[in-house]
Amino acid sequence: MPSAAIWELIRKRNIARAQRERSQVKLIPDRDVWQQTIVSKLWPLNNSVQVANMALCGNQEIFRTCKNCGTVKSFFYRCSVKWCPRCQIWLAAKRQKVIGFWAAKISQPKHLVTTQSNFPILTRRTIREHQRRLAKFRRTKCFEKVAGGCVSTEITNEGNGWHLHAHWLLDVRWLNMTEVKKAWAHQVHQNYAIVKVKDVRQKSYTAELAKYLAKGSEIASWPPEQINEFVRAIRGCRFFGSFGSLREAAPAIRREIFATKPPSPICECGCGQFRFGTDQSELMRVASQA
Repeated sequence: MPSAAIWELIRKRNIARAQRERSQVKLIPDRDVWQQTIVSKLWPLNNSVQVANMALCGNQEIFRTCKNCGTVKSFFYRCSVKWCPRCQIWLAAKRQKVIGFWAAKISQPKHLVTTQSNFPILTRRTIREHQRRLAKFRRTKCFEKVAGGCVSTEITNEGNGWHLHAHWLLDVRWLNMTEVKKAWAHQVHQNYAIVKVKDVRQKSYTAELAKYLAKGSEIASWPPEQINEFVRAIRGCRFFGSFGSLREAAPAIRREIFATKPPSPICECGCGQFRFGTDQSELMRVASQA
């Protein structure tokens, strides 16, 4: 068989194998594996309330008991920790909805990415300093035509130190990228900084702005000491901010989102009052005595 035909056969078999793997239903979803991996690595070093809550996420059952008829329904606890792989997807979707409402009202959205050099140790101080640089950068002359926007920070570590970079969504017709690069390089005390901009009028860009602080798969791959360093550094820090026209529009956006919010659930008996708890037998006992 000619070599070209052999390579084509290998390529087709590799494609077929990849398709079979994608079609197979996983017994344990990846996000559950990442979450359990992070908790098992982190618990010996950091047994804080936040880590304990994350350990319960997706594992502890919450029972909802109707006060009228005693019907019980259950669901699993969500910790809402920003770096929890199980919660990241719905937290990102929630933020994406807010950004989408505002982005629909602007005609010249631009996606700007600002980066800086890697550094060896991540602390709350370095994060705060990065946030101050973002705020100062936003007040430079190159932003004078920007009507408003938002900025989201992402943290990565691929073995060469910690890397902070920011995703900006800007309401602006045009940016002088030469001046933008100079201004950002000055803020991060570098001779040169990597900065890029995209015109995103025809693309789905809200996912980039609403993406995770750090990917669950990446956090799970870090050694325990590195995960602990990350968790302690980010505690109490905010990684998303709005300014200008977006901040002004925030109350109206919240009202729009609230108007589209589905109604609160009610029981089959028509009652909308419930008791919540983790002990099903105790809740049913209290309901029977009511």
